[in-house]
Amino acid sequence: MSVRRRAATLGVAVGGVLLGHRVTYLVLAPSAHARTVLLDRTGHAYLGLANDLALVAALTGLAALFVGQLVATARGDRGGDHLTRRIVAFQISAFVLMEVLERVTAGAPLGGLASVLPLGIATQTVVALLAATLIRLLLRTADRVAAALGRPAPLSTRPIVTFATPRPVAIPLGRHLSAAGVRGPPSAA
Repeated sequence: MSVRRRAATLGVAVGGVLLGHRVTYLVLAPSAHARTVLLDRTGHAYLGLANDLALVAALTGLAALFVGQLVATARGDRGGDHLTRRIVAFQISAFVLMEVLERVTAGAPLGGLASVLPLGIATQTVVALLAATLIRLLLRTADRVAAALGRPAPLSTRPIVTFATPRPVAIPLGRHLSAAGVRGPPSAA
């Protein structure tokens, strides 16, 4: 897997971690008030900004994967990898680490993790499986778009803009366009 594809996949996985985190807490505390209290006690004050950044990372990752696959298809590249396993492992690891760090920084007891981690790990696994499926569908769609476009040649390293040497062009001056019939600019007198 190329570095670019790994980076784009990471963006999708980061979005998946925070989506799974949100779903976990929606299940743990269905009441908005109870959820707010639980999140406040366990060091989740940063989540609003983190969710916004994760959404940007996920959407950027999806766009980069799609465009990257268009180019890879044009080159004839086929990438085989262990996408699902990597995304699942990343999301579970990131979730567990995130939960531990949140509680440590908030001074909350780590014993509360016993009720969060099993559900969170299961949720992260489901979200990661969905993310991997979405990525595969997106890559397949990019392959089909490339095929519909006639599988264009890979991006060229030749310059897009070329400069041509101008050639003189003879313009016949008829009676209407002779120099005697053309007025000059007004004088400033």
